[in-house]
Amino acid sequence: MTIVEVEGRILRLTNLDKPMWPELNLTKGELLHYFAQMASVVLPHWQDRPMTVVRYPHGVEGPFFYQKNCPSGSPEWIHTFSTGGTNYVLVNDESTLIWMVNQGVIEFHPAEFSAGRPERASYAVIDLDPTHPFGFEAAVEVALQCREILLELGLRGYPKTSGATGVHIYIPLEPQYTFDVTLALAKAVGVMLAKAAPGLVTLERLVKRRQGVYVDYLQNASSRTLVGVYSPRPTPSASVSTPVTWEELTRVHPDEFTVRTLPQRVNAVGDLFAPVLTDRQSLDHLASLLGRS
Repeated sequence: MTIVEVEGRILRLTNLDKPMWPELNLTKGELLHYFAQMASVVLPHWQDRPMTVVRYPHGVEGPFFYQKNCPSGSPEWIHTFSTGGTNYVLVNDESTLIWMVNQGVIEFHPAEFSAGRPERASYAVIDLDPTHPFGFEAAVEVALQCREILLELGLRGYPKTSGATGVHIYIPLEPQYTFDVTLALAKAVGVMLAKAAPGLVTLERLVKRRQGVYVDYLQNASSRTLVGVYSPRPTPSASVSTPVTWEELTRVHPDEFTVRTLPQRVNAVGDLFAPVLTDRQSLDHLASLLGRS
């Protein structure tokens, strides 16, 4: 056990030599170091958002489980938010973040709303999920088409890798729209994409019938989450969901952005997802498209 002080709070860190990614010999201590380095960048995106996590107590090759409720015996300084019978952790500070990683958390899935406005979506999300044998390159092709559609609609989208084969595009919004509005926007964009690339894009909800890049517009709901920006994934490369510029999207691969490499990238390019926190856009000019006229 190693005892550390974070923000004036005492944390007891355990099993630092445990291999979380055995094939990479990437340990729990390295994962904790990653989040200590990234905390100042991560926290503005995750603060005040009810957090669902995925815990891997024995590393990515062992069993895992999703956790929504704040575990019993948690420190009294952990902030929580209760809704729908679930008491979620709010990752509002570095000490909470490090405490959760010490519990074996690898993936973080923040809510698409803030605790202060649970009925309002912070953004619309376009989730591009390629089905086999399609891969990341196909998701990128659709993402670039999505960018053109958003520009035609007078909207700005900000892409990140999912950390696996997908691409997520966030459209930050003024805090006045309910999830039925963001769902309608994502579905409308999905329909436009399917018309533009009928052999490549699908809106088919039944998994066994999907072929191509699935536009999962149903992710726009208060009960749904996407893996958070800068969250690691349980992939062989220890990849991380990473924001990218539109210009570099065709030149990168998700495996380039890992727990070991991402802090250096962020030091070089900064937080490319920062505009998601500030570029709050109106959808009022799209009222007819969204069925609000």
